[in-house]
This record gives sequence, C-alpha cells and structure tokens, in this order.
Amino acid sequence: MSSKARVVITCGTKFHSDYVAEQLYKYGLLEKAITSHPRSRYVNRTNIPAEKLKFLTPIFVLPYFLKKAGTVGRWLARSIEYRLPALFDYYASKNLRKANISITWSWSGLHTIRAIQKAQGIAIVEESGSCNLEQSKLLQEEYSMLGLEFPDPTPSFIINRELQEVKLADYILCPSNYVAETFIKNNLPREKCVIIPYGVNLTLFNHYQEEKPEFSILFVGTIGVRKGLIYLFKALELIHKTQPLKCLLIGTVEESFRPIFDIYKHLFTYVGRVEQKELSKYYNSASAFVFPSLDEGMALVQLEAMACGLPLICTTNSGGDSIVQEGSDGFVVPIRDHILLAEKISFLYKNPEVLKDMSAKAVLKAKKFTWDAYGDKLCSFINQLSADIGNGCV
Repeated sequence: MSSKARVVITCGTKFHSDYVAEQLYKYGLLEKAITSHPRSRYVNRTNIPAEKLKFLTPIFVLPYFLKKAGTVGRWLARSIEYRLPALFDYYASKNLRKANISITWSWSGLHTIRAIQKAQGIAIVEESGSCNLEQSKLLQEEYSMLGLEFPDPTPSFIINRELQEVKLADYILCPSNYVAETFIKNNLPREKCVIIPYGVNLTLFNHYQEEKPEFSILFVGTIGVRKGLIYLFKALELIHKTQPLKCLLIGTVEESFRPIFDIYKHLFTYVGRVEQKELSKYYNSASAFVFPSLDEGMALVQLEAMACGLPLICTTNSGGDSIVQEGSDGFVVPIRDHILLAEKISFLYKNPEVLKDMSAKAVLKAKKFTWDAYGDKLCSFINQLSADIGNGCV
C-alpha cells in the first residue's frame, strides 16, 4: 500500500537547499526544511511559508568569526568546521516528525538516515560534489605536480562518514555523471545514483547584450588549484603567441595558488570578487565562458553563463558534461589538457558566425535547466517512491 510522500530536507548551511525545498513545497511534498543557516539569509530567495521551516541554532557562523581571530582562530575554525555537520545532523534527526522521506546533505546525514529508515521511510543523500576519497586523491596529485603544499586535505573521518552515508542510504542525488561515476568507482551500485542536474535562476541571469566590443573569455570561481586555472593560463600562453585576446578572472585567489597566479598575471585581467547581482553584466560583456575545473559537482556558474549567451568550454569533471552538447552550445575537454583548451578558445575567436550561433543555442540550453525543471524531475522521482514507503512515520 502506497503512502503520500512527506519529505524533510536537512541541510546545515544553505547550498541550494532553499531552491529544492521550494520545489518540493510547490508539489505539495515538503513536510519540513531544517537548517542552521541564519533565518534572514535563508528566506530571501524563496516563498516557503514559515511553518515549513525549522531553524536550529546557527552553529556554522562560529568558524566564520574564528577565522578572523588570527592563526590560532583559523586552525580552530578548520578543526570544528568539519565536526559541525555531525552535530547538526544529530539534532536535525530529532525533528523528523511526520516525514517518511529524508534528503540530507553529504557529511551531515548519518543520524537522519538511520532515523528515517527505522521508521520504514526512505533516505536520500544529496551529493553536491564528487566522492571525497576520489577528490582527495586527485588534489593531492595535482598539488604535488605543481610543487605546492596541499593546505586543507579532507580528514579521513569525513571521507569515512560520507562513504557510510552513501552505503546506508537508499539513493544518492548526483548533479552530474561525473559525480555518480566517482561513487560507482567506490563500489556504490549504479542503480542507487539518481542524476538530476541543477538549475539556473533565469530572473537573475539572462541574455541581453548581442554586440560585443571585442572577443573575450571569462572565468568565474575560486582562483586556485582545484579549478584547474594553471591549464587556462598555459592555454592563454599558447594563444598569445599568435593572437592575444582578453581574459577576465572573477573570484578570490587562494593564497597557496598566488605564486602561480603572479607568474601568469600578464595574460589576464583580474577583477576580484563580484556580488552575484552584478555577475550578469560581466557574463553579457564576454564572448565565451571557460571553466577548466579538475573536480566539481556541477558548478552553477556554467549555467549562469550559458543563460547569458556564452558558449561553455568546460572539462569532463566540471559537471558541464551533463549539460553541453558538443560543438552545439559548447565544448567538453579532458582535465589538464591545455592544448585542446587553447584550440577550442581559438576556434571561437576565429569563427564569429559559429560563436554567434553557439551563443543562441547556449541560451536555449540554459532554459532547459531551470530550478523548475529540476523540481519537475526530482518530484517525479519522489512520487515514484510512494509505493515503497512503509506505513510508519518517524
């Protein structure tokens, strides 16, 4: 006998949990969204009624303030930052009344998964990023190749907790094929992986500038090792030998990456950090978006750029592989391949008519990946689970 799905979302901070909660509410599936994110910063993007929200003590602001307290404070912040998700999970698991399906965020769902399953419910884990074990291996290797010290390796207890969660959960939500494959590689059954790419907010990001004064490429994100910026720099170095072009970088520079950043800074214009509401202006002023990331769940900046008319050049590990149609609205290249990256950038530079066509197709593609489209797919999947839900409630 099937039961109506009543979903509880537990997410210590925000990520995109507010968008997911709003979609579930729209379909009449949301029982409660539980978070420790400050109330004032959670409710401003959605129209979820107060009775569907549960705000626990905002414990995640503590590391934020500790980081401002010098070296000891930063060390202490990092230490407790990894432990707070488990604390949040413990208290969130005590607030599951009436729910029969849980969606928990990685690292912070073990207690909740056990509680919902004990009540014959279904546990889903949201994996915003790749398997931490695989990510750690990849980044350790990359930092070593660059001759840099890996500053913040993920602790083994976090890696183990994540693997426990996905093993115990009934399903895991993956935003891209790449994320799913990193877990399948670690013995997670393929059938447990549900791939639903994220969405873009089209009210914030839209295409309005057709004519560009000059060809330029844009990168938005943290400027560091994981984002693969060294390979963009090497690609620019190749391109500049024959055809200098403008490249803008938006984001914060990681301190460990600054020596490399300084070596190549003559190849690009560094803008720094930009508020989200201002990003659309930069997207619309550029010609193409380049995202050479080594490891990503699904970077939303890729969809934001496409919504603003930018063809996307991304890597197989960026999440863009689940969005881009090769040669139509963008290109997908292997990680660490600066030569192919340079070829794709040069191709768009030399072929303005192709660029214009790909720009139009990028806008159309982004419209297929809205949060409403995400909600349609997620809620359809959850409704299919109704037959598997037991009659018990937490």
